[in-house]
Amino acid sequence: MNIIPAELNAIAGQLQNYDAPEQTVQLDSNCKLTYEILQWAKTHPDGLTDDRPIGTVEISRYNKENGAEYQIVEKRNGGGREIYEATVTTARDERIGESITNWKLDWYQAETPDKRLIINGTVRESTIEMNADKKHLADTPISCQWILPFALANQTAPMDEAFTTIDELTYCKTDQLLHGPAQIEVRGQSLFSFRHTGYGTLPIHYVFDSQRRPIFVTFTLLSWILRDIESI
Repeated sequence: MNIIPAELNAIAGQLQNYDAPEQTVQLDSNCKLTYEILQWAKTHPDGLTDDRPIGTVEISRYNKENGAEYQIVEKRNGGGREIYEATVTTARDERIGESITNWKLDWYQAETPDKRLIINGTVRESTIEMNADKKHLADTPISCQWILPFALANQTAPMDEAFTTIDELTYCKTDQLLHGPAQIEVRGQSLFSFRHTGYGTLPIHYVFDSQRRPIFVTFTLLSWILRDIESI
């Protein structure tokens, strides 16, 4: 049996039999990633886990001059069916690949679609503005969990970069770090991962295969597993 690296424990039960999608596309082109969201439910004596599906994430990327536009739809079961719909614009950044410049987020529960949290955000120099009045200072690149699978795909040199994350485009965290890439071996395959750490953040790992596709993202008890990748 393969030894599953600690950073992949949350998807160990799926990893033994996982086959990545056949499609190969360049992640700096117009493309779409579809992930299944899994929740770590049970660990067996052999170290493998049961992971139950609780939702999906679809992230579409469209090239723009000096950056990209992302269309995001995340659906997650919890205390109801939560839905996140977002549009995010980025600019190229030599430190972490891309940095957010503005966004719009709609969050609501499927049962009450008329009750929505709406956030409009923009970055002006080193100031992050949310809904025109909530401001945060950030002098580092800005990203979020939906953008990093694309931004990190072409990063090959060792990095230890400071950045700011806007979790689910609602909560700003400065003093974050990206580390990697680290080589790992699973089922005879050579994979590599980047690790996101920082104040108020449990480690998050972005795992890529030899074709530089972001096949897993792990959030301790939650993980994303790539189910489809396509050109659009």
